[in-house]
Amino acid sequence: MGWTANISETNARQIEADIHVPFAISSETLNKASFVLVQIFDENGLCGIGEASPFPTLTGDNVEGVLPSVREILDQLTEMTALSGLRYLRGIREETFLASPSAYVGVETALWDLYAKQLGVPLSAIWGGRMFEKVVTDITLPIMPAHLVKDFWSLYETHGFEVVKIKVSGNLSEDTDMIHAMLKLLPRASQFTLDGNQGYRLDNAKALVAALAQHEVRPLFFEQPLPADDWDGLKHLEDATGIPVCLDETVVTPEDAIRVVRDRTASMINLKIMKSGIEETMRIISIARSSGIALMIGGMLESEIAMGTSLQLACGVGGIQHFDLDTPFFFKELVTKDSPWHRGSAELVRPGRPGLGLELAK
Repeated sequence: MGWTANISETNARQIEADIHVPFAISSETLNKASFVLVQIFDENGLCGIGEASPFPTLTGDNVEGVLPSVREILDQLTEMTALSGLRYLRGIREETFLASPSAYVGVETALWDLYAKQLGVPLSAIWGGRMFEKVVTDITLPIMPAHLVKDFWSLYETHGFEVVKIKVSGNLSEDTDMIHAMLKLLPRASQFTLDGNQGYRLDNAKALVAALAQHEVRPLFFEQPLPADDWDGLKHLEDATGIPVCLDETVVTPEDAIRVVRDRTASMINLKIMKSGIEETMRIISIARSSGIALMIGGMLESEIAMGTSLQLACGVGGIQHFDLDTPFFFKELVTKDSPWHRGSAELVRPGRPGLGLELAK
């Protein structure tokens, strides 16, 4: 049986990829994408792939530290099966995830991809089994001067995006100018969300919402406007403005999600495998669903490997309301031969091949 095949070889290497525009959030700007590509081969020649894609101010690690962490884990997997490798990984999760969450997720993804390939089924069949065929993603506008927004939009206006996620910095005047510059370019039926990445305080977050309301402009929701630990402020902002708050950095673990439910902190949680891990993300989904909390799924600055993992998860579990799976569109050159992002469309069709359904370009 294929799933009993042992792991025979592993590999990890650092990848750097140019991007169309700097990926700027309130706390950091990335001028290129840097991640570790993970490969795990079994004795029958099947290969599982994964991606460890840190965003230093958000994940707490960096690609230079991730690479040796990945290799240290991989060294222990030879002669294990994919399933026993996943059991081993769970056993070292506490120490490994604390040191490098991205490294953990990169190996976790590759093991799951290998296991699904051994079974001959897409990962979505294992992760929930709902097998939805496609989702529609938004596109993210990074922080930039208002006069550059038109050049940014020229890259993506033909993709059919109906929702734009606008990163904001905490500078009320500059953010307002950037938002209006973006909205002027969008088709009439388009909608937008805001993402503060903890850059605002309660007072100026309320001021931003009020300033937009004066122009009869309202975001679908405001993602992580305040610091991650400002639980009271986040709850007050949603209650005071009527704009749903989506928690990102605030919710990393299932225990965080339980607190959201208990305190009724916010209406929505943003899932990211790179901050929580795949299996922990599934637990967060279960907690949120049981309590009527809406879900979105996103990522860091990730290639189609990590984003494809999140796509398979979303199509498997279902019940996710908003999709922010856009960052491969920022890459000037994609790392796989074919993927949903190769098609230049907001509509992402899940690959039907086994595992992630992706093959490396080189």
